[in-house]
Amino acid sequence: MVSFIGHDLYAIDHKGRIAIPQWGRQPSTSKKPITTFFLNRGFEGCINVHDPEGWEKLMASLRRIPPGDARGRVFQRAFLTDAKEVTVDAQGRVPIPPALLSHAGLGKEAVLHGNNVRIEIWNPELWAKNVGPVTDVPGEYERLGAEYLKDALGE
Repeated sequence: MVSFIGHDLYAIDHKGRIAIPQWGRQPSTSKKPITTFFLNRGFEGCINVHDPEGWEKLMASLRRIPPGDARGRVFQRAFLTDAKEVTVDAQGRVPIPPALLSHAGLGKEAVLHGNNVRIEIWNPELWAKNVGPVTDVPGEYERLGAEYLKDALGE
């Protein structure tokens, strides 16, 4: 399974394209470069970027929603409304559909954040507001690390 890590600020060109960095196109756990991604509306105002394997896992989860579940059907529609399969061009860029640019409030630059199983694209100001409560509050990062990583940290 691919694991995405890293965090960088990237320009969005006048055609709405953003470069996917090498760490996103050729993750250390992958033998060959990723040439196709799936973009969709993320949570908290970001755009999610999935590799084909990760996207298929999401689609398998959606297929498990019972057809008779009205809330599930509505969520499926919302989840897939702005979803788009995109191809990486020769310069390592992918186009961001206008609806997703609008959803994320993106302008001329964006934060690309490797979030384990996906890459997230954020408006830089929204990124700072989202992560700030953890990184800017003394001791909060450590408290959450002890809570969520206790098994990995041996605590």
